Amino acid sequence: MNKDKRNNNKDFKIILLFFISMIIILVLSYIDLFSFSNQLVNEMVSNSIPRILGGIVFIVLMSIIGYKKSFTFNGPVLKSFLLIIPGLIVAVNNFPIIAYFDGRAGITEPVYTIHIFVIECFSTGFFEEIVFRGILLLLLIQKLPKTKNGMYLAIFISSTIFGLFHLVNIFEGIGFTDILLQVGYSFLMGLMWAVVYLKTKNIWMSIILHSAYNFFGLVLFRLGYVDGRFDNITIVITVILAILVSIYMFYVSLKINVNDFEKL
Repeated sequence: MNKDKRNNNKDFKIILLFFISMIIILVLSYIDLFSFSNQLVNEMVSNSIPRILGGIVFIVLMSIIGYKKSFTFNGPVLKSFLLIIPGLIVAVNNFPIIAYFDGRAGITEPVYTIHIFVIECFSTGFFEEIVFRGILLLLLIQKLPKTKNGMYLAIFISSTIFGLFHLVNIFEGIGFTDILLQVGYSFLMGLMWAVVYLKTKNIWMSIILHSAYNFFGLVLFRLGYVDGRFDNITIVITVILAILVSIYMFYVSLKINVNDFEKL
């Protein structure tokens, strides 16, 4: 069997695993696997376990195929953490800070539910980063030209698919306008997480950012209430921060060495 045929077989296996895993996770996410007295806890745990198990299975299968390096903790840790600080600031800003201190937002659920919600946010970041950055993005990079333009195209395509993936939330009764907003900001965040992954060569850095973004952005909505999230000050801060971090991430992307992709 020649090299091209082996690569095609490997790509077919990756794509097949991708779709099978996504279908299984989506199905399990809509099934109540446990019966806790607190229905919210029941829902969070039922969401978390399939995603974590699915992510682990994916890592094992991809390692067997030959992509073990993609999921190891690579690179200088401190340098990687310093690089993602702007992304962490974006994540924290996703929390309705002004609304919270103005008394327009708060948590009504028991404190222990916050700990479970942390696990749920991690499970989402863990599974989705493995699928969309650790697998889909690398598959695109492997197929597209090993140039800066090829890299940017791979980032764009994988982030677009990641954004469109959130259309499935329409089945949860979310309004069409809110779904479009979710698709849009998911696309933008996908761009940032892809750049972080390719620069640090560490999928765990993008998992941290993804999990933190979900936690700060959803904790009050999931476990409490929010009345008027986007006041004028919040909007101005968010826009300025988005511009500055976008410039920073573009600069980081320019420093990515496409010759290092083989290491992943």
